Amino acid sequence: MNLTLLTCCLAALGTAACGGAADIPATPDLRSLLESYERPTASIDAARAATALDSVPNLAELAAGFRAAAYVMSKVDVASDDTSQSTGQRVRLQGAIGLALRCPGNAADPQYDENINGSISLTLAVADNRILRSFGGEAKSCILEGTLRGRAARIVLDGALAFDVGRDLGLGQRWTGDLLASLPGTLRVDEFEFRSISGRLTDGRFQYLLTLDDEKTIVLQLGDDGLTVRDNSGVWFCAPGEPCASR
Repeated sequence: MNLTLLTCCLAALGTAACGGAADIPATPDLRSLLESYERPTASIDAARAATALDSVPNLAELAAGFRAAAYVMSKVDVASDDTSQSTGQRVRLQGAIGLALRCPGNAADPQYDENINGSISLTLAVADNRILRSFGGEAKSCILEGTLRGRAARIVLDGALAFDVGRDLGLGQRWTGDLLASLPGTLRVDEFEFRSISGRLTDGRFQYLLTLDDEKTIVLQLGDDGLTVRDNSGVWFCAPGEPCASR
């Protein structure tokens, strides 16, 4: 994914730059959504755990889409490194970094042409030499390549984006791998289309927040240990062809 710095309005605190001390842009507030992932409200049994998984048959496709979308974090790392290298250690910065990402399409034959494979724009807020943990932007028909069941999958992002990476990042620090994403627009994975969804990557697992008929929530998880369901009291392991069992 090719990157262009659209804007970089950062001001050293106490000095005049960008017309004075740069304003820190507002950031998306995903705290309530994160709390829902951390503390699901439903208490379920084995049968309801299995039913919940059956109600989301395309969890693997969702995971592939969100893992591909997380590729933008490589460019957040680049922006963090570049800003750190261009300033001295004693300089305190605040302001905004605007990023324009041109999407590659096919990974084997990338074409960084936004007229062909679309783009993503992001705005990072910087306060006291730290990129704030949440940021937003917009995807315009951004085509990426993901991996689904060991094969390449076509991923398309379109619409507003909001991310939370779990903690502020010091300039020059790298993304740790945790990512909560809210996608009010559309996410297409091959022939499947998802609208107005969220997902979380943490500890190597993909998580999807599911609201049940009684408005209470559980979290479906897909990781190296297979499919699991987390309610407010524990985790259910659901192996294919076997009843779900609590841990």
